[in-house]
Amino acid sequence: MRRLPLLACLLVVAGCGNEQAKPPDMSVPARPSGATAVSFAPQGIRLAAPGGWKVQPGQAPLVATIQSGTAQIAIWRYPRTEPLPKTGAQLTQARDLLLQAAKARDQTFTEAKTTITRIGGHPAIQVRGTETLAGQPQTVRSTHVYAFGGEVVVDAFAPAAVFGQVDRDAFRPLVKSLRLQAP
Repeated sequence: MRRLPLLACLLVVAGCGNEQAKPPDMSVPARPSGATAVSFAPQGIRLAAPGGWKVQPGQAPLVATIQSGTAQIAIWRYPRTEPLPKTGAQLTQARDLLLQAAKARDQTFTEAKTTITRIGGHPAIQVRGTETLAGQPQTVRSTHVYAFGGEVVVDAFAPAAVFGQVDRDAFRPLVKSLRLQAP
C-alpha cells in the first residue's frame, strides 16, 4: 500500500521544475538534416532531397512534392515531341517564352533573375522571381532542364522572409544534385 503514495509523490515531483517545451512552429521550414537520396526511376530522375522534409510522390506530370513548413518543391516531367533547346539562341528563346508564360499565368509575377546554365550536364534555364500562390506572395526558383525527350521542372518556392535561407540550405543543393536519365 505504501507504493501508491510514493508513486503519486514521484509523479508530482517529475512534473515540477522546467517549463513546458514549446512545440515547433510547423509554418517555418525546417533546416535540412543532411540529404536523403531519392529516385523516381520511371521518370528517370534522381536527386538528394533535404533531410527531414516530407517527400510525396505525385501523378504525371507531377513527379513529386517535397515540403517543410511553408517551403515547397514541386518536380514535374513533361514529355516533349518538339526538339529540345540546346544552343544559346534556342535557350534564350525558351527563356523568353518561359517568362511570357509566367506573366500570362500570374499577372503579379515579377522576374528577379534568369540564368541559362547546365544541370547534370544538360541544358537548363533558371528563373527566379516573385509570384502569388494561393493568394500569398512567394519567391520562386524555377529550374527547367532539357534532356531525354523531356523537360524536367523543379519549382521551389517559399515566402520572401525565409526564401534566402531555404534557397541556400535546401533548394540549390537539391537542384545541384539532380541527375537525369532516359525514363
